Amino acid sequence: MHGRMRVVVSVFRSAFENPVLVKVGFAYFFFYGAECGMWIALIIFAYGHGGSTASMVMMLVELLPCVALAPFVGALADRRRPTRMLCVGYGAQSAVMVGVSLAIAVKVPADVVFALAPLTTLTFMVTRPTHAALLPAIVRTPGELTAANVMGGWAEGGSSLVGPVVVGVMVTWRGVALAVLSMAGLTFISMVLVVSVIGRSTVVSPNRNAAELDTTRDKAGVVRRLSTWRATWAAVRSRTWATVTTTLRHPQMRTLLLLQTFYFALMGSLDFLCVILAVEYLHMGRGGAGFLNAGVGGGALVAGFFTAFLVGRRYIANTMMLNLALSVASLAVICATRRLGPVMLLLGAVGMFGAVFSVTAQTLLQRCAPSDSIAGSFSILEALLNVGLAIGAILVRLALAVGGIKMALLTPAVIGFALTLGLWRQLRKIDVAATVPQVEVRLLRSIPFFAALPAPSIEALARGVETMREPSGTVVFTEGDFGDCYYAVADGELTVTRAGRVVQELVRGGGFGELALIREVPRQATVTATTDVLLFRIAKEPFIEVLTGYARASAAAEEVIIGYSNDEDTE
Repeated sequence: MHGRMRVVVSVFRSAFENPVLVKVGFAYFFFYGAECGMWIALIIFAYGHGGSTASMVMMLVELLPCVALAPFVGALADRRRPTRMLCVGYGAQSAVMVGVSLAIAVKVPADVVFALAPLTTLTFMVTRPTHAALLPAIVRTPGELTAANVMGGWAEGGSSLVGPVVVGVMVTWRGVALAVLSMAGLTFISMVLVVSVIGRSTVVSPNRNAAELDTTRDKAGVVRRLSTWRATWAAVRSRTWATVTTTLRHPQMRTLLLLQTFYFALMGSLDFLCVILAVEYLHMGRGGAGFLNAGVGGGALVAGFFTAFLVGRRYIANTMMLNLALSVASLAVICATRRLGPVMLLLGAVGMFGAVFSVTAQTLLQRCAPSDSIAGSFSILEALLNVGLAIGAILVRLALAVGGIKMALLTPAVIGFALTLGLWRQLRKIDVAATVPQVEVRLLRSIPFFAALPAPSIEALARGVETMREPSGTVVFTEGDFGDCYYAVADGELTVTRAGRVVQELVRGGGFGELALIREVPRQATVTATTDVLLFRIAKEPFIEVLTGYARASAAAEEVIIGYSNDEDTE
């Protein structure tokens, strides 16, 4: 663990030497804090204008458009200039939240605020795929790209703590309108940070697929985009349907996706319950919901430390189900106390155990998924997030109607324990049958810019390696060649030469070929085996996907990098 921390520190130090990456990273931190805070602020507002029923309706109003439009918005984001999309997205988020804040401040009918609420979630949807697509174009080394990925995860953990705290303070001090305005201020800061990044290096040609993006101009030069939108929507629909049918064909994956959906429902019920607990159970006032929600976020942040120990573990089903059981049990135990301190600790435990469950569930899903269904399973997982949150809101409202707050706290625990007992044996079988590339994982963890990756990411990378055995004297690639993969050295020795001069010797635990993938440039050196060698070959697409941390980022990142290179060629 000490060695791992040393690697993480060195990677982060190099990342902070890249000023563009620092700006984009902090912009993402402020964005995620605003997203978490805005979600809580609107639930608080709804509760004040209709109680628990109104809060449930607010959650559904925000979530259902996302369920319907997420694939299309993601596809659109992947086809536009990332920095421009980020800037427009952050600006739109600020504008919408300012509008919501003004509407609340001038006391317009609550229905108007409910109508504006989906605009906030729709504008938030643009950021993640665009952020992931931008990263390869602004980093200078794979270490920086890994650091950006890990920092993104830590930023989400930290801002899920900070955002709700800010909302709690503002609601307590001056009300929901100021809380929403403060969230608009966070995304405005994000926009200002990203504006300075916009430039020639991020120009992307949107014509990646002519069949989908056919654009014609009439004689007056007016672009007819209707056919483009129709073609894009048809392509997204087709891909989504193919993904769903391929993935759900496997019973093991259906089981794991069911569990993940329950976890998302648990998170949705927590957001709702934090408001109910603050106002009706602990009598903290509406602002207390932000502080309680921050407790959940703090627990999830702590979980990041424990998940580091999960990389490469052979059996994880017991760990997964134990953490799910502990998470729902912690929520149920809140029934036994009305003291703020113990409730905060229990909510933190819910967040911590739940986050460990989520990581282990994603890892097991990755292990049991056929190669043609891995990407599809995680696309479905993204869609199930919003579905689960909506289910959680409905579940809490029904439980409140039947038996009050205690019933709302106990219901997720009852369902969670029922799932645990009912699926434990099946999950053990899945765990035993799953393949774990332990040799590959151990080797990749010895390479500095892979060492900092979370457990699911490094296992995903290890699953996709291709083993190559080459005799002494083999030229792996030559200076000036096109680069389409990365190589990790599992055994043997190689020499790296540039312009005929030896610049590096490689042995087990070394790697080469990353620069051509990150910067979309020809190979910068010639690599020759000086002994018989065993190499692990990683193709470009999974390499970029894992280091950016987003499944759709690879294709968009390729366009970004090509745009960067083309612009440099015109200098």
